[in-house]
Amino acid sequence: MQNILKTIGKYIQPIIYTLLILAAAGFYAYTLGYSTNWAYIVSETRASQFYLASQTANRVLSQVGFIGVVLLLLLIFTASLSRKTFYKSNIVLSILSSITLVVSAVLTLYYNSVLEPMYRNISPLEVPDHLYQIRRTVKNYMVFQFGNLYAIFMIVVAVLVVVFLVYKLKAQKERAQLIQEAVKSYGNH
Repeated sequence: MQNILKTIGKYIQPIIYTLLILAAAGFYAYTLGYSTNWAYIVSETRASQFYLASQTANRVLSQVGFIGVVLLLLLIFTASLSRKTFYKSNIVLSILSSITLVVSAVLTLYYNSVLEPMYRNISPLEVPDHLYQIRRTVKNYMVFQFGNLYAIFMIVVAVLVVVFLVYKLKAQKERAQLIQEAVKSYGNH
């Protein structure tokens, strides 16, 4: 058991930041496909209120997702996945990435809670079933369900990043104190 914990401890930083990469990149990919299932179908019908609302949500989510990807690239560029000593840039980027994940999750949960009932209430009179058949798709709600689960994943990753950051800064401070004490004791000899 101690070997497992030691191994995990050794790789915790790359694991945490790999999860962050997956969360941010995955969210951006999710936003790119957010309204794909219904965009063409609903835009051609009388369900324009839902279409406009979903396009607004999609635009906001993809913009926040893009910010997350930019932060992600900066994290990779500053070597946050493997750097032994975190500098201010690593700290700030980690905090901003966590905030962006939480904002992305909250916006996803909010928009899905508004849009899913709107989508469920679109009647066959507004969007005839044959339009789904023509587009070779069906009316489904997976994008909302997946988004809600993914939002929870993003919140968990954001919390893990913050917890790791606190641990990392505490360990750095302790290491700096040990080095300082060693230098003092060496100087006294």
